[in-house]
Amino acid sequence: MQRAKRSGLLRFLRPCDAWCCGGGTILKIFVKMMESGISCAVILGILFAAYRCRDIIKRRAVIALSLTLGLVAAILSAVLRGIPNFINRTSFGFWSMLPVVFSLIAMLFLICLRKPLMRKREGLYEALLGAALMVYCVGSFACYVPALFSQLNGFVYYGESAVSTAVLFRIIGYTLAVFLMLLSAFAVFRCAKEQRTKEMMAAMASALFLRAVVQFAVVFQRLYSLRLIPRRPWIFSLIAWIINHANLFDFLQLLVLVAVPLLLWRKNVSLTGTFRNRAELRKGKYLMRKKRRWAQFFLLLLVMDMLSVTAVKTYAGREIPLSAPENYTMENGMIVIPLSDLEDEHLHRYLYTAADGTNMRFIAIKKAQGSYGIGLDACEICGPSGYFERKNQVVCKLCDVVMNKGTIGFAGGCNPIPFHYLVHDQKIKIDPADLDALSYVFQ
Repeated sequence: MQRAKRSGLLRFLRPCDAWCCGGGTILKIFVKMMESGISCAVILGILFAAYRCRDIIKRRAVIALSLTLGLVAAILSAVLRGIPNFINRTSFGFWSMLPVVFSLIAMLFLICLRKPLMRKREGLYEALLGAALMVYCVGSFACYVPALFSQLNGFVYYGESAVSTAVLFRIIGYTLAVFLMLLSAFAVFRCAKEQRTKEMMAAMASALFLRAVVQFAVVFQRLYSLRLIPRRPWIFSLIAWIINHANLFDFLQLLVLVAVPLLLWRKNVSLTGTFRNRAELRKGKYLMRKKRRWAQFFLLLLVMDMLSVTAVKTYAGREIPLSAPENYTMENGMIVIPLSDLEDEHLHRYLYTAADGTNMRFIAIKKAQGSYGIGLDACEICGPSGYFERKNQVVCKLCDVVMNKGTIGFAGGCNPIPFHYLVHDQKIKIDPADLDALSYVFQ
């Protein structure tokens, strides 16, 4: 009876452990998506808030049309990028970035000359700002959103079941990232549209400038490769440094935008002025409290966004060292591992040098009484990334998927690639020729 209870408890805990261990998979997809889209999302949010128009219907129409055309452009861009050998992706990325850069320059110019243009030709200013905003939105969608679309095809790996916890973990990570990006964009829109201070405009201009640095570097990189920019070592080093440190500029952009909720919070701490009755006073307090809450909410989202591209990224991408290879013996030209070495039911790793000089790793583990799992320290999905032990579970180092010990030694999914072996005379015997045939996996 005690053994039956223990067995039932283990069956209950295994799915829980799998969900806990799957957090690594969720975080990796989450961070990847956040890096692809959070910067673009918050910039579009604050730009839509900065677009002021006398006609509220016209303003809403411009924003709605920008988002609609942007989504269409993103879908077309994703389709074209996905057609094999149809376009040169480098050239396509360059031409897609040009309207983004030109419209960004136009918006920065209009922001700097907002007051004189508004005094003289307010209608022309609104039309120019609306056109620049629309071009920037459509171009940004075409450049950055396809990366989010492409991940939709990566939920299920080749040879993997579509109905599995690994696929569910990837969907969860993707959904969390998209949800956080949309929330951040909407929160900055709500906070920024409530104020028209010089400080807010300065914060927006600073964020746009930081965004422009990376976008200009992409354009200059292409011009440099086409020799349209003088070939100078310092120019190459500068462009390479900016592109390789794009995440740093994204972080600085988010850091600058912290000023937006802080300014809104400061302006709505205390209520001043005179009121005709207590109802107006209560309404004023309610509106100020509502603005403070939006400021607090966006500040919280910004902290989460910044942690996503820094601390969470570092944690999700941390290097997990593989255990050192163990020794085996050679008998009559066969690799021999005593079964007694596997009695601890832990993962054992071995190193073998193939006939062509390739260093290969293979693993062995006791699965149950009289049953052993033998395979390469690699799989068909993640390649030779290897496996490690965590809480007595075998986990893929690359995708953080927990292996079902019972399936180790069988082909398919993220399981170790199997090869032929014999169990004889209390020993596992492996023909080196079977490993030589699989050396390509580690090349």
